[in-house]
Amino acid sequence: MKMGKIASMCIAALLAAGTLLVPTAAAEDEEQRLPSGVKFGDIESKFDKELNMDVDGTEYYAGFEAIVFQGDDILYEGCFGETDRENHIACDEDSVFEWGSISKTMIWVSAMQLWEQGRLDLDADIRDYLPDGFLRNLSYDEPITMMNIMDHTGGWCETTYSISTADHDKIMPLAEALQATEPAQVNRPGEVVSYSNWGAALGAYVIECITGEDYVDYVHENIFDRLGMEHTSIAPDFSDNEWVRTQRDKLCSYTFQIVGQKYRSDGKQISYIDLYPAGSATGTIRDLATYAQAFVSDDAPLFEHKETQDKMFSGSVFYGNTDIPASSCGFGVTEYKVRTMGHNGATIACQSNMLFDRESKVGLVTLTNETSVNLVIQEVPEWVFGKCDLEKYSDGKEETRDFDGYYLLSRSQRAGLMKFTSYLEPINAKMYPDLVRLGDGFYTIEGTGMMLGEGKRSDGTESFVLGAMEIDKDSAYPAEISLLAAYFMIAIGAVFVLLYKLKLVRTGRGSVTAIGSVQTAGQLIKLVSVAAAVVMIAYSGREETYGLPKAVGVGEGVVNIVCAVLCAAAAVASLAVIISKKADKWSRLRSGVNITANVLVILAIVYFEMYKFWGC
Repeated sequence: MKMGKIASMCIAALLAAGTLLVPTAAAEDEEQRLPSGVKFGDIESKFDKELNMDVDGTEYYAGFEAIVFQGDDILYEGCFGETDRENHIACDEDSVFEWGSISKTMIWVSAMQLWEQGRLDLDADIRDYLPDGFLRNLSYDEPITMMNIMDHTGGWCETTYSISTADHDKIMPLAEALQATEPAQVNRPGEVVSYSNWGAALGAYVIECITGEDYVDYVHENIFDRLGMEHTSIAPDFSDNEWVRTQRDKLCSYTFQIVGQKYRSDGKQISYIDLYPAGSATGTIRDLATYAQAFVSDDAPLFEHKETQDKMFSGSVFYGNTDIPASSCGFGVTEYKVRTMGHNGATIACQSNMLFDRESKVGLVTLTNETSVNLVIQEVPEWVFGKCDLEKYSDGKEETRDFDGYYLLSRSQRAGLMKFTSYLEPINAKMYPDLVRLGDGFYTIEGTGMMLGEGKRSDGTESFVLGAMEIDKDSAYPAEISLLAAYFMIAIGAVFVLLYKLKLVRTGRGSVTAIGSVQTAGQLIKLVSVAAAVVMIAYSGREETYGLPKAVGVGEGVVNIVCAVLCAAAAVASLAVIISKKADKWSRLRSGVNITANVLVILAIVYFEMYKFWGC
């Protein structure tokens, strides 16, 4: 009887426990979801389903790796494709990829560490830390702070000269590389957001100046070693980690070809970045995950105090007059169903992405060895973080405003001999729907999900912030592009003029005169000038150089100086014909056209600074 009672009591206890466990388990199941709503247990099937698609033989990736985590826990790790398709080397946990601009976040972390220690004032002029006269192309006297560096508001445009090399023997020390490639400061510090590789690398050099330590050594001691990142390199030639160097040699990169829907091998694609702090980190997917996990940890392992990490992610550039951050101390902010922070990256060989939600502590890191845009991989963040609903940011005051005119990217070359290339790909606002107001100075382009914040320019220029860069309205664009078009069309016309002159000489109907020779020289130099411009356009699209080789830039600048001089001489020679009493009506007409053409070419060279090979 006694045993029966005990058994009954145990059964009753188990039933009670079971009753309690059922709703608890259901609650846990409800909680264990990604911000997108995908259950933790369904993450693997989601990735496998989406990334193993095979539609009409279309290839969706060459090599691709991803890790989804929550706090210290890895929820999913997947490796797809190959790092070397020709030799059938599959992607695995030992594969290394270049992280590109994710490297910049290590500069921001380093700066915040020094701020925490009281060794760096984020609001002090960085010239207080740099050697005297280090910066030589400044246009403004206002202080440039480390916060400006982190927010990409130092005022610099894109560099004209190459910041990388394929020749290992030509790698320059950081300070030398910075001075050799220093771009023009075209904006007032703190006024315009303009993403800058050069500015970021300058921030790393400030860290060197403060610590008296090589930046590579600083990063290893204060980031890699703290987190146990044994399979990551930061030096431009991977010399700080022999294992990474060996693994990198096994990596090939690929480009997706529209025709055939297949990937083309680009080979090893190794380029040594002289401004290496801005883009040289290379390592495994697990090390990248370890790095990202540090930013959602309450222990803030990269800092002495959690408050320092909180400050780093409190927002520093905002959309309009709202509290919606566009970036935070150099970390990008992307709105999905939840707000994420992080950074992406791209080199000539790889693409990368690092995103994390500090509220749920869920994060995503991805690496791929392809250089082309991959729509499937771009969709991965939504699988984890869900789609953004911009209506939640609206203040309820619904209204629209026209979005028209032409806009130029703040990041493009806006000074020096490559300035004209920034006019070749304008944003024609008329091609987009109206702007829909979300808040004070905060808009979205209707139906696109794109977020824009009104910029603040002292000269009255209308601009909008888009994350780490701005677009600024160029009211003079129609006239500017017409001048640029005239420059190229005049050169084409010069070909026909020269051919006509050659025909006259060959048939004996033309004679060689001093004035004619000067005019002919003007026609020839126009062709050389346009050929130089075409070379610059070609280089502007070559990621392996990230700019012009110095010799090419100097040569092209000199060519355009000579062109301007000879065009001026040709215009004077044509003027002499017009005022000559012997000239007939036809000669005066031709000379008038010649003067106009030469003046337009000179105006283009001067306005677009095609002659200016220094200070850019």
